Amino acid sequence: MAGQTLCMLGCGNLGTPILHSLLNAPPDSLCGITQFIACVQSESSERRLKDRFSMHENLRVTRNDNVNAIKSSHVIILGVDPSQVEAILDDDSDIDQGLKGKLLISIVAGWTRPAIEELISAESDLRDKQFPNQPRAWVLRTLPNVAALVSQSMTAIEDHPSPNFPPHFKDMATAIFTQIGKPMSIPPALMPATTAVSGSTPAFWAIIVDSLIDAAVAVGLPRKVAQEQIYQSMRGSAEMLQSGIQPGELRDMGTSPEGCTIAGVMVLEEGGVRGVLGKALRESVTVARAMGNVGGKGGKEVHVNDTRKI
Repeated sequence: MAGQTLCMLGCGNLGTPILHSLLNAPPDSLCGITQFIACVQSESSERRLKDRFSMHENLRVTRNDNVNAIKSSHVIILGVDPSQVEAILDDDSDIDQGLKGKLLISIVAGWTRPAIEELISAESDLRDKQFPNQPRAWVLRTLPNVAALVSQSMTAIEDHPSPNFPPHFKDMATAIFTQIGKPMSIPPALMPATTAVSGSTPAFWAIIVDSLIDAAVAVGLPRKVAQEQIYQSMRGSAEMLQSGIQPGELRDMGTSPEGCTIAGVMVLEEGGVRGVLGKALRESVTVARAMGNVGGKGGKEVHVNDTRKI
């Protein structure tokens, strides 16, 4: 259906790149979405978006007017800070009414779909049986990452979000997140782990790369030269791995007897890099589960390999 409007509720470090990609998407690539509304709270954010997207006549930027923006939209992306979700969605009954019959896509870490449905009175099973002829809001949980800034996000989309979930809404979400990278359907039980595996690892890569650049500078390379070499090495390695080469194979391809690479690899092994990185990721997953339990009211969820007790 042409002429659909998408509302971006919150335009921070993740919402703004997503909005940028959608505004510049090829025609007819968004399942009929052609108009956009960006909702912000501060005057500085309003000014920032209006300056950045001044050439896009199909975008309207509003401040502190969430209810009217939601009522005027067909699809809403919830991109506010996790601490603001309850205040925004549970603050006004008009928001509940404005969301009825529409798709609410959450990109907020830590908030489960049932918890958001509870805030907007959209719980599915019992409600649909009691009020079969009344429209309800359809909530879809997704998890993009910061690589959306360069349209290389890995976006997890919760599979089987709720009974009777309209297929065209799932198609619309897939079309939206295809514009910012690669979407992937993930079972609900794996969403907390995906929060960290997909969402936290860009920061891990940044720390690893930064340490290699500093070391390269220490042995004589100018920082700019070191950055160019290491960034390209990382990109080339990623391309090889995505082509089907296994990590062990890639390591063996770069090592030779008495060579410099195997010497460095041995230092990494002696320093326990595998264990430290593994523990860091498991800790991030542990905290992601805790975020869901506190902010998302998802109940106690502790995995056998979590790094500490919750």
